[in-house]
Amino acid sequence: MRLARSESRRAALANASVFLITLAMGLMAGGGLPYQLLLSAGLSTPSTTFTIIHPPFSDTSNVFIITMNSLMEWLLMPAALFCNWHIPKRRTLIVIAAVAFYAMRVWSYIYFVPNIFEFGALPPDGPFSAEVVERFRMWVNLNWLRIAIQEILTFLLFLLAAFVPASATGTFRKPGGERAVQKEAQSA
Repeated sequence: MRLARSESRRAALANASVFLITLAMGLMAGGGLPYQLLLSAGLSTPSTTFTIIHPPFSDTSNVFIITMNSLMEWLLMPAALFCNWHIPKRRTLIVIAAVAFYAMRVWSYIYFVPNIFEFGALPPDGPFSAEVVERFRMWVNLNWLRIAIQEILTFLLFLLAAFVPASATGTFRKPGGERAVQKEAQSA
């Protein structure tokens, strides 16, 4: 009885961790894509290019991005790995997602974050040198790759992991009638 309860809790924790990180990844993709579209649209008009990375746009998006990435880096991704490690098919998908996610986070801290702080320090109304505009264009274009891997690929991998049963039998609890039949069979 205790073992069945323990297995049921283990499966519930595994499912909850996958659900939460899938939801967080979906929110990140849903929030990141429109912002990326704005940045890409701004590239066609150099005079407005840097307006998007200054308040009021940047303040709200930065809080959202920093909060969600921190939550995923320090809580949700480790919890998903820990709670699903005993499920081999899920473990494979989650490890691939974690490697992709953390590789993109390292790239973010090395390249994207320092550059966006540098661009954010520029006055929003210019004038901008051709070199700065080209660097920003490269940053935006590389950010498409980062979004594709960090948010969309990891979201899809966690979505696939959600369809892998969390228990060995694929069910978590036996219906009441089934338990009664099992008790009668044991007592006979």
